[in-house]
Amino acid sequence: MGVDCKPIVGAWISLALKANLKFWRPVAVVVATAIAGCAPMRTGAKLDAIPPLKPGLSRIFVLRDRAYGGIFDTGWQAYLDEAPMGDLKTGTFVYLDRPSGSHRLYFARPGDLFRASQQEISVLPGRTYYFRLDMNEKGRWISSSGAVAGLTGMLVSSAISAGADERGLFDFTPLDEAAAQAAMYELRLAQ
Repeated sequence: MGVDCKPIVGAWISLALKANLKFWRPVAVVVATAIAGCAPMRTGAKLDAIPPLKPGLSRIFVLRDRAYGGIFDTGWQAYLDEAPMGDLKTGTFVYLDRPSGSHRLYFARPGDLFRASQQEISVLPGRTYYFRLDMNEKGRWISSSGAVAGLTGMLVSSAISAGADERGLFDFTPLDEAAAQAAMYELRLAQ
């Protein structure tokens, strides 16, 4: 005369699976989103909402394309003549108006041990200039070295690349008006 435990064991397994699913379902959604590389939607002003340029000034835009920005899509501070332009996140742009003449765009990603990226520009009054912040081949090489060989690989490759040239890991790529309008169509002003 024995006791049939199958219904009791089955109930416990069913309960455990349901509890497990309640826990793992949100985790699975977060992981799937991260793996899928979803670009976040931004809420700042669109390009057409930017006020018109004042006479005698030039406008300089810096943009960062929509992309997966990592787990923490932190803003990267771009500078124009030592003045912060704003937190440049994926899918956003920043701008400043300046008088004509020579100016310097500057960018250094927080926590990087590398040279800052910079570009000297000359601007004319009444004109608008567009630049995309892109990782250059030097930056891609150092990033891939770090991914393959860890911190040691990143430090060795950055030491070698520092001796090769004065560039940082990013370039300010100039865009013409048509390319800039197309690139900035879905971008928003950084907040």
